[in-house]
Amino acid sequence: MAKYTIDNLPIVKGKYKVIALDLDDTLLRSDKSISENTIKTLQKAQSQGFSIAIATGRHPKSAVLYMEKLGCLNKNSYAVCFNGAGVVRLSDYVAFGKDIGFPMVCKETAPSSLVREVAQFAHDNDCVVHGYSVTRGLLVENHNPHTQREIDNGRVGFKDISFTSLDDNEEFFKVLVVGEKETLDRIRGELPKKFTDFFAVVRSEANYLEFIPNHSTKGTAIVHLCQALGYTPENAMAFGDAENDLAMIKSVGLGVAMKNGFDIVKEAADVVTLTNDEDGVAELVKKYLDSYSLLSAYISVWCFANMDNNSCWYRWLVMGKVFN
Repeated sequence: MAKYTIDNLPIVKGKYKVIALDLDDTLLRSDKSISENTIKTLQKAQSQGFSIAIATGRHPKSAVLYMEKLGCLNKNSYAVCFNGAGVVRLSDYVAFGKDIGFPMVCKETAPSSLVREVAQFAHDNDCVVHGYSVTRGLLVENHNPHTQREIDNGRVGFKDISFTSLDDNEEFFKVLVVGEKETLDRIRGELPKKFTDFFAVVRSEANYLEFIPNHSTKGTAIVHLCQALGYTPENAMAFGDAENDLAMIKSVGLGVAMKNGFDIVKEAADVVTLTNDEDGVAELVKKYLDSYSLLSAYISVWCFANMDNNSCWYRWLVMGKVFN
């Protein structure tokens, strides 16, 4: 059960410095757009000193695209990518100019030998596989509408391959088993121990079961992202909707679930905001910014009304202790 509502947020200036945003069904509306309200609100937050960051299962190219749409891309923009398998400074990625081999703040990978076994397990259960290779980018097999959605979302090129014949020297940021919802529900309870020992297995969408190296969830990655910005996870508020956001929601100072999110995420969050189609991100950030402005004004008026001119130094001392 969430500790707060959108109307009784804890307002402490200086505590939150980072706003980390999942993309699909969180920042993005159902039609994959970002509302003008959300754009203006996040730009206002950035102008007041907040660092805006993307935390996604996608490739860095998607993070750059949506940061540009927000008008928030700068030299200190970072993104959690591949559901936590990598943290990228986006200006470094843009400067590098290629979709593979780009510099990363940190990364975790899975060996091709284990990925081959995941692929064989998927095939035995009438599912297909795609994944992000460190050296070859997005690899897919047996195109279907679900794999096409990942291709469209990633905005990167792809190669058709057979995952069961991978070379031994290849490494992967993450692997997705793609199938019908009921099939994925069933096989999740039948995963071999060697898979669950190595991978964090999370649901990002109804038809995606994602296999990510155990030490590279969004929760662990947000720690590295905050450190790169000079903060701790306690200084971050993070927004998400799905199971792959759960570790991040639990790791930060203010974990925010979308009303349209999975029940398990809403139960773990500190607060539940409106849906992605109701500008849930903007409404909570706006509440925080507006509430702080109101509190700041109230204390300023109180100080001026209750202290004589000889106590000006004390007035500023009080305000500094409250707001910093």
